[in-house]
Amino acid sequence: MIKLQGSLKISGDKSISHRALIFAALSVGESKIRNLLESRDVFATINILKELGIKIRKKSNFWVINGNGTDGFLEPNKALNCENSGTTARLMIGAVASNPISCTFIGDKSLSKRSMSRVTNYLEKIGAETKLTKENYLPLMITGSNNLLPYNHSCSIPSAQIKSALILSGLNIKGKTTIIEKRKTRDHTERLMKYLNLNFKIKKFKNKQTLLELNGPYEIKSKDISVASDPSSAAFFIVGALITPGSKIKLTNIALNPTRIEYIKILKKMGGNIRIKKTRKLCGEDVGTISVKSSKLKGINIDSKLSPLLIDEYPILSIAATQAKGAMTMKGLGELRHKESDRIKSIVINLNKLGFNVEEKNDNITIRYSKTVIKNVKKIRTYGDHRIAMSFSILNLLYKDRILIDDKDCIAISYPKFFQHLKQLQK
Repeated sequence: MIKLQGSLKISGDKSISHRALIFAALSVGESKIRNLLESRDVFATINILKELGIKIRKKSNFWVINGNGTDGFLEPNKALNCENSGTTARLMIGAVASNPISCTFIGDKSLSKRSMSRVTNYLEKIGAETKLTKENYLPLMITGSNNLLPYNHSCSIPSAQIKSALILSGLNIKGKTTIIEKRKTRDHTERLMKYLNLNFKIKKFKNKQTLLELNGPYEIKSKDISVASDPSSAAFFIVGALITPGSKIKLTNIALNPTRIEYIKILKKMGGNIRIKKTRKLCGEDVGTISVKSSKLKGINIDSKLSPLLIDEYPILSIAATQAKGAMTMKGLGELRHKESDRIKSIVINLNKLGFNVEEKNDNITIRYSKTVIKNVKKIRTYGDHRIAMSFSILNLLYKDRILIDDKDCIAISYPKFFQHLKQLQK
């Protein structure tokens, strides 16, 4: 049987890569970015920034960005194509809102089914003009202004993308912008702002709400950025090592942001032999090494309050659950319906097709252990979702390539080197 062994440095973090590019573009002067993730999603952000007048070029092992400041975007000559990237779309909509330009954002078929009003509703309140297709979807037309109003935003949906879009719009607003989060979300944007020496305030309340306060407009001085390796990408290899007997791996340079490694706590509670060692600080992010040994797992219940911190890891946690004794229930997964695919549907349909005992009810997924044998090749549908494709590729390690992935190419959206790295660990 295949087992995973050895050491691996995973590609740069996708969330940080998007933000590093955007902040470098909003800075004044030249920035160098190292270990940038060179995936289709990230290239969508690069191409849009170029259309907005930002000079970006690749050198031997780093990228060079010449920023024009927080009000320096130029009106583009054509529609801005976000392709499959929701992060690109939502963050860039926020970034252009406080510039006096008109833009049209478009995306692929999948992205054009994902809600954009969750961002534009806030931006309209502060003076940006937006027009969405069917009042919710791309294509989107937006006319920004450098006289947007300072505002007190209260985010009802726990989303790092919404929060980051509002932060980016606030950087060029004169006066005080506040953003209240009712539930904690990923904080890469705030960490990068601290690294770039931007003055802002964060207040945490007893009811676990968080208030973020900006006082703009800001002039951001350019600074070189190194991108830590992606913990969400690491999750696939971690689960792969846990479920394949005899495996022992070490993953280096991983971003250990607490809002990104909640899944490791879950896997440890399931019985996973995982050790984390912090090694240094990198551009505001803690980084370190994750060591994993194969383990006997047991099913647990995952509370809905953790869903904002596990949004990208539920597909691979579902794979871990198929190999865990007992039952595992993941609750409050409604936000998964608004990702690259309806991930609740993608997980449940594909696991049931392979013969696993899976049930979905009221946005909860329950997976009960059953010793599943796959005798003949069975094809699963990725629905164009890179995380579904990678998750079932990991499950395939146990079934001798009897699981056929219908669209492996979609993995390039977030992790072009996935199969190369997976093969590197296979012994």
